[in-house]
Parts: sequence; structure tokens; C-alpha cells
Amino acid sequence: MQEREAQLRLLIDNVPAMICYLGPDYRYRYANLRYREFYAGTREPIDGRTLQEIVSPETWQAVRGHIDRALAGETVEYVRKHRRASDGSRRELDVSLVPHRDPAGRVLGIYVLVFDVTRRRRAESALRLRNRAIEQSVNAILITQSVEGGQRIVYVNPAFERITGYASAEVLGKSPAFLHRHEPGQPGVEALRAAEREQRDMTVLVRNFRKDDTPFWNELRVAPVRDDDGRVTHYIGVSNDVTDRIRYQEEIERSANYDTLTGLPNRNLLGDRLARAIAQAGRSGNPLGVMFVDLDNLKRINDSLGHEMGDRVISAAGRRIAETLRTEDTVARLGGDEFVVVLANLSRADDAAHVAAKVLAGIGAPLRIEAREFVLTASAGIAVYPKDGADAATLLRNADAALYRAKEQGRQCFRFFAPEMNQRVVEYMALEQDLRRGLEASEFWLQYQPIVRLASGETVGAEALIRWRRPDGRVVGPAQFIPVAEESGLIVPIGRWVMRAAARQAAEWNRGRATPLYVSINLSARQFKDPGLLEAVRAAIEEADIEPSLIKLEITESTVMQSAEEATRLLGALKERGVMLSVDDFGTGYSSLGYLKRFPIDTLKIDRTFVRDLAVDRDDLAICDAVIELGRGLDLEVVAEGVETREQAQVLRSHGCELAQGYLFGRPVDAAEFRLPAPPRAPRKRRAASASRK
Repeated sequence: MQEREAQLRLLIDNVPAMICYLGPDYRYRYANLRYREFYAGTREPIDGRTLQEIVSPETWQAVRGHIDRALAGETVEYVRKHRRASDGSRRELDVSLVPHRDPAGRVLGIYVLVFDVTRRRRAESALRLRNRAIEQSVNAILITQSVEGGQRIVYVNPAFERITGYASAEVLGKSPAFLHRHEPGQPGVEALRAAEREQRDMTVLVRNFRKDDTPFWNELRVAPVRDDDGRVTHYIGVSNDVTDRIRYQEEIERSANYDTLTGLPNRNLLGDRLARAIAQAGRSGNPLGVMFVDLDNLKRINDSLGHEMGDRVISAAGRRIAETLRTEDTVARLGGDEFVVVLANLSRADDAAHVAAKVLAGIGAPLRIEAREFVLTASAGIAVYPKDGADAATLLRNADAALYRAKEQGRQCFRFFAPEMNQRVVEYMALEQDLRRGLEASEFWLQYQPIVRLASGETVGAEALIRWRRPDGRVVGPAQFIPVAEESGLIVPIGRWVMRAAARQAAEWNRGRATPLYVSINLSARQFKDPGLLEAVRAAIEEADIEPSLIKLEITESTVMQSAEEATRLLGALKERGVMLSVDDFGTGYSSLGYLKRFPIDTLKIDRTFVRDLAVDRDDLAICDAVIELGRGLDLEVVAEGVETREQAQVLRSHGCELAQGYLFGRPVDAAEFRLPAPPRAPRKRRAASASRK
């Protein structure tokens, strides 16, 4: 019994509570170690001593009434704050007084159980305070739980409901991604996903959307919540609606970088854009154009109708300039009626002339404001990097000087800073105008060069080649006017004329023929991209009333490889219309054999550069051999261009090339001079043949 009593005392001494037993005379019959240390400040027994001797007078006065009620037979529970005598700390105690009765029901004493709940109460108080702060916070707070497939919302506070317009019940269980549903690829969203993968906190700026789809800017801080094992189980996000701040910043930026009248970049932003464009041009090696544009007659409008109307005209002119430019170009307003255009990444310096012509034409279109109609004119000056300057200040100064020259020379025109550029532009513009007039005046005609079978010398087709005779009788070569037609876009109507004329000639040549003679027509890159190409082909064939297979369209290798997927679709559509297809200048580009196999073509034409020296150059001969073998493997005809000597023809024939074209077989001639192949002869009778041999 002594051992069991000792074990029981040891157990009671170590329970996380202060325990004692008081008799009716308030004397201790027993007190465990925790009780003695807390109230008496000793580890020694206090049995036999009274409660008044152990506790302070303040404590005695506070607890006596509770003890008397317990001695009277009532179970008493209460909480009290207690200042500990040993160290002066304030503690919060949870006290239970339980009467001890004999079998007759008389109270022999009371058990006293005291729990120090100071830490728990503080934690509960802090939690209540934290919850109250979360609930009353002006910032939106949401908590998500990590589940398979991502995060799911488990809590949102009232501020979240107020800011987003969503009630708590509408979002619980959802992924928070619905908030940026209209712009899922934002940099801030991607940064959040990265932070989630790496299980770290992150502060980002995200453009979210309210329930009514109105956008708002959200400054969001997300932090992971880990369990006792260090695993991330939840994320807490605190977001602040910073829409007003962002708008204010944007307004400051706009006022610093954009013109208030036109909304175009101002001098400040122009400097930044121009510096970037110069750096890019320096890396790429492409020219850069800087163009000053100035309205010619704004002063008259201001003087007669007032500056308010003048401002509206300036704003309209700025819009028209912007509409003529590419997305990578910049138009800025320097002040008054003066604009600057930065033309980035030009293919050639001459391209700036095309843009200037478009800008001046756009400004010159009739402009109606309210009941008034204006016809504006403008002048422009152009400087080109790097020839006219290697820095922004020099380019702007020289473009301004070129503008002054344009004003001096009659206005309503543009001038380059470099005089030789002006001469080239004048010649180019004159040639473009003559081309337009020549198309209307039917100054073009076609010549045809034969395509023959090497084995028999039989003509199987002809390539249509355009020629231009000007009113003074001078013939302009294709090498001179085709590039101008390409750049100006005139190649499209010219090409349609060629297609109709060649189709009519094919109809005439094949009328009554048993063996067909096809006509090849070259398609330029600009024509190949023309949305009306398929309709133009259909119209030419129907107008001539011929079999579509009598027309063979030739497209250069580089053209089809610019956008191989789109070329496959378009070539397939042309093939469905029954025309023949040929890849011209084959070997000069970079064809993918995978794409070549997919293209529905009929013919490969070996470029003349490989034919010229094939009799003496082993590399050229190897290339020709490879193209011939490729054509044989893909079941395609192979035509060698530029054959001028019998030796070239003999080598090509011996290596399996079936068809050829070049001066050896005939120069391009008018249709009336073109030698048609003779119809096949009827076989002679054997007797006659024998007689002739005799």
C-alpha cells in the first residue's frame, strides 16, 4: 500500500494541474508538487498548514466564499486572475472545487483542481483579435487549400466580397483563377504559378475581374502555410485594390509621354522610341527612316475659323498619319502642326518614299468636321539612318532640313535629305505613274519562249513573258519595271492581265490540236499572297474557255517557302481548279524536302545559274543531277532553264533531264512568230517505204 501510495503521489505531482485537498478547517491534507511550487514557493510538504498561511490575503478574500460554498456541498467552478507572489507575474487560473462526502453524504473536505490557462487564454484572445482583424480588414483576404489539381478557396473575408462582388458561398471550393479569367497569361499570374511550384511567398500585381466583369488592379501577397511536418497545406492571400493608384500612375505617365490633344507620343517618348529604333537598326543592319511632316495650310484655318477648329484638324491629321503606318512604326506630335514619324526596320531606304506618299495621300483625302469640309495638304522631309546621321539629334535635324527644302519647292511633296535619294525617288514615282497609265493604255504585250523535249526537239509548251512599249516606242525591260510594279502593288492587276492574255493565247494555239501545248505564267510573291488569286485564275480560264491543264503557274522556290503551311493550302486550292503547278528557280532557295513532298506540284525548273557551267563545273552538274533524280523520285517533270549551247543540252539529256528552255531552242518572240510544233505525221505504208529505200 505504501508503494502504491508513493506511485499515486508521483503521478499526481506530475499531472499538468495544481491539486490539493482541504479539510473543513481550511487545513491542507495534501497538496501536489505543482500546487506547492505555485502557491507556497516550496517543494516541501505543506500538510497541516491552513490556506490562510499559504496564500496572500488578497487571494484568501477572493476565494473564501467559493470554498465555503464547496464545503457546504456545492461543486464550484470559476476563473480568476492571480498575481504570483514569487515573480509578480499575472496568471489566469481555471479553478474547480469538488466536495468529498462520506457514505452518509456529509462533506469531509474538498478537492481543489487549479489549471493555469494563461497561455491558452492569450492564444484564444489573439485568435479572436486576429479573426476580428481579418473580418474587419479593408483588404481582401482569401485562404486556399492545396488539393490535387491546384488550389481551392476555403475562406474569404467580407472585404473580398465587397471588392469582387462575389458572395462567400459563390467562391468556396473554386480555383482562384476565375478572378483573372479574361487574361490568364498575365506576367503576375505566371509569377504566382511559379511561386506555388516553388512553395514560397510572392507579391505580384494582377489585373482581376469583378463579378460584373469590370477589371480592377490587385496587389496580391501570397504566403504558404505549413503543417508541423513542414508540408504546405494552405496558402493565404492578402489583396489590395490598387486600381486608383495604377490609374494615377498611368495618367502621370501619359501626361509625361503623350500629347494631350492627339493622344500621340510627345517629344519625350519620341526620344525613347527613336533611340531604341536606332539601336535595333544598328544590330540588324537595316535602314531606319525619320520623317518630319508639317501641314501646309493650318494657319489659314486658325485665322479664319479659330484655334479650336485648328486643333480638331490637327487631331484628325494625326489619326490619318497613324492609320497609314505599321504597328512597329511611331508617329509623334512635336507641337503645333508638326509630326515626326519613325520608320523602323526598312528593307531599303527607298521604302521611306512609299510611306511618305501614303502619308501625304492620307492627309490629303477630304476631311469633314461638322458641316465643313477641308482639303489638307502636307509636306515631309526624310532622313535615313545611318547615311544621314548615326544619332537621334542628327537624324531629326536633317529630316527637318529636308522638310524645309520640300516647303521651298512648292509644298505638298516630300524630299530626302540626300539629293541622290530625291533623284531616285523622282524617277521611281515617274515610272510608277507611267506603269499605271501603261496598264490603262494597253501598252503591255506578251512574248513566248518555247519549252522543248530534249530527246525529240518537240515544243511542248511556252513561257509567257511580259513586255512594255512606251508611247515613244522605247521598250522597257522587265528587270526595270517589275520591281517597281512589285513594290507599288501594280503587279497584281498587271499579273491578272497577263493571266487573261496568256489563257486566250493558249486557247488559240490549242484549237483543233490533238497534242496539247501548255502556257507557263510566272506568279510573283505579291500575286501569290493576293486574296483574289483563285478568282483571277478561275475567271481567266472561263473567259478563254480552255482546259485548266493548259495553264501552268510558276512560283519561285523562295516564295512558297516563306510560309510553307499557307503555301500548301493555296497550292492545293489551285490544283483543285485543274491548273498545272511548277516551282521556278529550284535550287536557289532552301526547300524542305518534307514540304516539297506535300506540295501538289507537277514540275521543277532547274535555275539557269546551275545550267550555265554544268559542262565544266562538277558542282553545278552534281546539283543538276540531284534535282533530276529528285524529280524522278517524286514523279515530277524537270525543266532546265537557260540552255544556250548544244553541249549543255547533250549533258542534260545524258543525265536524264527531259525538258529544256533557252536561247538554243528559241528566244522570246511575239505569238505570231512563235513556231508551233507540227502535228504528228500519219505512218507511211510499208510498200512506199520500201520503194523509197530503193
